[in-house]
Amino acid sequence: MIDPVSISISIVSLAISGATMWFAWLKKGRLRMTKPTIVFFGFDAKPVVTAKIFLRTLLYSTSARGKMVEGMYAKLRQASKEETFSFWGYGETRTLSPGSGLYVGQTGVAANHHFVLSPTRPSYQFTTGEYTIEVYARVVGQPRPLRLSDIQIALTVEQVTALATQRYGVMFELMPESEGYIGYLDERDQPA
Repeated sequence: MIDPVSISISIVSLAISGATMWFAWLKKGRLRMTKPTIVFFGFDAKPVVTAKIFLRTLLYSTSARGKMVEGMYAKLRQASKEETFSFWGYGETRTLSPGSGLYVGQTGVAANHHFVLSPTRPSYQFTTGEYTIEVYARVVGQPRPLRLSDIQIALTVEQVTALATQRYGVMFELMPESEGYIGYLDERDQPA
C-alpha cells in the first residue's frame, strides 16, 4: 500500500527542487543599474579633445547566472539636441579598461563608467539648461540595447562658461534627501 505522507513529502521535495533549479539556473533575469552617485561632464584629451560623461554606479543582474555586457553607450539629450557618446571605458581611477565585455553577476560590479564622444564627431558644446542622460547596454543574446537609466542634470550659465574653457569639468553629486543632483566646478590641469 502506498503511504500518502511519503507521496506528499516527495511531491513537495520535487516542487522545491524545480523552483530552485528555475531561480538558480533557468530564470534569465535582467541587467540593472543603480542611480549614479557621481556624474561628471567634461572633456577627454586622448586621442583628441572630445566631450565626456563620467558616472559612478553599480551594475547588477537579477539572475544567478548573471549577464554578459558586450558594450555600453550614453545618449545625451537637451531640448531637441541628441548626441551619442559611443566610446565606453570602465574601471577605477588609475586602471581604466576599454569596454569590450563585462560579466555582471548578482553581487554586481561597482565601477567608474566613462562615455566619450567619438573623435570623428564635431566638437560638442555644452549649453545652459536641463539634460537627460540615457545609459544603454548591449547584452549578449538580446536583439537590441537595453536602457538602464535616465538621469536628469541641469547646467548653469557659470558651469557652461567654465566648460567652454575645457580646463574645468562639472561634477554632480547625488543628494540623498532630494534624489537630485547638485553640480560644482572641478578645475583640471588639462582635459582628462
